Amino acid sequence: MIRHGKIIVATDFSGQSDEALRRAMELAHAFQAEIHLLHVMEPFMVYDSDNMLSMPVEDISAVRRQGALERLEKQAERARNGVTIFPRIIEEMCSPAIAICEAAREMHADMIVIGRHGHAGFLEHLLIGSTAERVIRHAPCTVVVTVPHDGTEKA
Repeated sequence: MIRHGKIIVATDFSGQSDEALRRAMELAHAFQAEIHLLHVMEPFMVYDSDNMLSMPVEDISAVRRQGALERLEKQAERARNGVTIFPRIIEEMCSPAIAICEAAREMHADMIVIGRHGHAGFLEHLLIGSTAERVIRHAPCTVVVTVPHDGTEKA
């Protein structure tokens, strides 16, 4: 199940992401794997309404990137318990699911662990889908989708 010793955990800093990291830690301990904690963010853009152009604003992007990196490092530090965790930010102009799958492909990840939010309405789910579902469709490796405990206990 784990050949390369690499588990990706996708995070958006939510409680669901914390749960995904907690479960990935258990898998990492069991299989002596390392965790790559990924956060995907779109580059900050300013839209010029007159010309319909967009341009990156480097100062704001740098501040956002630094803030996200600090949050990643704090999340990794809280979870670290004998497992090597590599925090990484991916800044791409694509969907988070595609960025996560491409990172998994590039690093030959054995598994992606991602939390499911489950709060999208029917129309939003129909039109957009969820990041977790898109990761499942495009992933080059096994995907473990975690759900909040309160969602499973009501069933």
